[in-house]
Amino acid sequence: MSTRRVELAKSPDAAWESLKRAASDVGKVKEESEAARFLVVKARYGLNAVKLRVSVLSGAAPESAVLDIQGRGQDIAGVASRKVIDRLIAALR
Repeated sequence: MSTRRVELAKSPDAAWESLKRAASDVGKVKEESEAARFLVVKARYGLNAVKLRVSVLSGAAPESAVLDIQGRGQDIAGVASRKVIDRLIAALR
């Protein structure tokens, strides 16, 4: 399992909207909760299936948000989940 936290210079609401767009570019959104601001994305890296759970949290400043990304892939070393997390972060920017 791979975990990463990313701070964005956007309000949590704007970060949530950006996350939904980026997640649909990376894979298929399987579960989404507007109230809790989290979603589950299924994607592939090569032959490996990867499942990401991403939550949008409020940052320290009012106009900042933190993404808590947890990835789980089928490979032992966790390379697939790290690569899909990298793709998601690139799609956010």
